[in-house]
Amino acid sequence: MKVFVYPIIFLTLALYAFGASFINTFLTSYASQSIQAQRVVVEEGQNSRVKYENVLRDGKNEIINVMAPMSFEWALIDGKTYIIEDGEMRLSPVPIVDIEQRFIELLSSATSTVIATQNVIYQGEPSVQINLITRNSTYVGIISKNSMILKFIKVERNDSSISMMYTQITLVPADYFNKVLKSFKIYNATPDTVEMVVWQLISNLNNVNVISMKINNVTFVIVSGMMSPQSNTVCYIFKVDSKVSPESFVSQFKAQGYNSIAVKYNDVYVVIATNGKTDELKAWVSRVFASE
Repeated sequence: MKVFVYPIIFLTLALYAFGASFINTFLTSYASQSIQAQRVVVEEGQNSRVKYENVLRDGKNEIINVMAPMSFEWALIDGKTYIIEDGEMRLSPVPIVDIEQRFIELLSSATSTVIATQNVIYQGEPSVQINLITRNSTYVGIISKNSMILKFIKVERNDSSISMMYTQITLVPADYFNKVLKSFKIYNATPDTVEMVVWQLISNLNNVNVISMKINNVTFVIVSGMMSPQSNTVCYIFKVDSKVSPESFVSQFKAQGYNSIAVKYNDVYVVIATNGKTDELKAWVSRVFASE
């Protein structure tokens, strides 16, 4: 029995040491990398979609240009996320999460557990696969041994998954990112509450339309979309100091056969109506406004 126990223990410790050493080496390399790349992001779950993105990254700072299914450009600079429009960067009303940066953050922290590291061949080259688990998610990352560049990530949750695959990667000079960054005007003004709420709603609805209108000198922003494949949803957003009763909106929607609820979010009211079920509406509202 002893003949087998000691070699097994030694092998386990050796594998652990290899994994920890490789991860530390990778994180150090990642922080100094400057790349320009293309990647495909596949989101699967209740609402599935495929995104095609151009990426310019310098360490943990990045500029992401989403080319399809809809054009959208954003940036992560010094831990803050920005929306890019017409040569300007403005703080995003809600943080934008990139699974690659989330993976790097988890690898760098003590709040996650590295399940295993193993040698694999990916896209024809020697690589290392890292399996990592959190309370709600499981991550798989694949890193090239030669270049120490992350090539693939998949994160799985109970009811959804996201896969990110790089299709082309080019190393660029270390100062290239800063040269590109200087071409933008950067604004750090905090977005107002209405804009923040609109973005939270957009992030949680499909097929979204947004309009703004003024009635009796009160400005309403109306966001409509699909809460789920079966539930049409409309949201009215207006300032608390407008002295408009949110309950009157709720009553009108209910009188027309809709389920409706009003939420106070900082200095605005949000009235939501849907043809979906009451329990689905309450769960959705709780998720969207979880911080309140």
